[in-house]
Amino acid sequence: MTFRNRFAMAHAHRACILLGLVLTISACGASNPAAAPSGSPAAAPTTAPTTAPTEAPPTAVPTTAPTDTPPTPAPTAVPTIAPTVAPTVVTSDPLTGAPALARGALQQRPIVVMIDNHPNAYPQAGLDKAAVVFEALAEFGLTRFMAIYAPGITPEATSIGPVRSARLYFVQWAMEFRGLYVHAGGAPQALELLQNTASLVDVDALFRDRSVYFTRVSQRAAPHNLYTDSATLERALRSLAPEPFADPNIGFLFKTDAPLDVRPPSRRIEYFFIYREDPAGWTYDPTTNSYLRLRRGRPAIDAVTGQQLRVKNVVVMEVPEAPIPGDDKGRIEQKVIGSGRARVFLDGIEREVTWRKDSPDDRLLFLDASGNEIAFNPGQIWIVALPSLENLTVS
Repeated sequence: MTFRNRFAMAHAHRACILLGLVLTISACGASNPAAAPSGSPAAAPTTAPTTAPTEAPPTAVPTTAPTDTPPTPAPTAVPTIAPTVAPTVVTSDPLTGAPALARGALQQRPIVVMIDNHPNAYPQAGLDKAAVVFEALAEFGLTRFMAIYAPGITPEATSIGPVRSARLYFVQWAMEFRGLYVHAGGAPQALELLQNTASLVDVDALFRDRSVYFTRVSQRAAPHNLYTDSATLERALRSLAPEPFADPNIGFLFKTDAPLDVRPPSRRIEYFFIYREDPAGWTYDPTTNSYLRLRRGRPAIDAVTGQQLRVKNVVVMEVPEAPIPGDDKGRIEQKVIGSGRARVFLDGIEREVTWRKDSPDDRLLFLDASGNEIAFNPGQIWIVALPSLENLTVS
């Protein structure tokens, strides 16, 4: 069966069950007018599977698409509603020292990096050093990460990547942070917005004068081999945006962790985007009051440290998505401006909240039933955008 026939069948099925994207390769964005220089990052480990159930060596592009139809979503567990805790001035996790992107704390522009989540890109480097990570669909069931680093607040990352292309909705999320936007090409709508907004400084690896901030590694096949690091991106920041910067509106509210004696037992959060056999998730550890990352049911690790990723806060948003009509690469659009349902996980408790973002430049807010903004635990915030909360289960 040809790719076009497979894709047409997937969209016909989607009209019936709203979930018909086919798991295959992600689009790589614009073509490369100037290849980045070669080099070697701190670490670039071996690859992961090209299909959901099995592991296989990496290839530059996947050779087959899944033949099974999208699964029926599982019902969402009934959330436990907990009262909002008044925020206090907290700058880091008292146990691990992980910094918090507290509102008003920035003294330099943050750095926003698009990171690959194709199976051939795993394990990624540098996600553990970010203050905030967004996880959302790209196309064909594959997802992508957007990591936010805060110079002077978040720790140095000796390797970040693989770096990949931009999508419109990621740019819209990024605009509230007013930072460097680091990527390698992108969808036409994303590139147009980057060209026309003053909210972001565009650092595109495919532009000749920006390629100096990136490194291609030999251990992986293109396009999953483009890396950078904190020191290089801070050099880019000094060169491309040297003016003083401070914005009291950027960041989140934080509180102190719940005491150990009131934390619930371990729980497991699991979700999928299109295919049930390609899940991600977290297990809650009450001792450290943190959530440990799972990828297809196994610990997800950082490429440099080899340690399992862990965060203090997990947010799962419901964000409607649909194919872009006529897009030859099967890209999708996601409605990230507006409001919708969400769940916030912290202190071992699931909270039912509403997300709201009134414009690309406005903050993404998470509000309780009384309209109060949620205060997070100090440490990393991981934000997931699912097509439906029915794809989320808690056990």
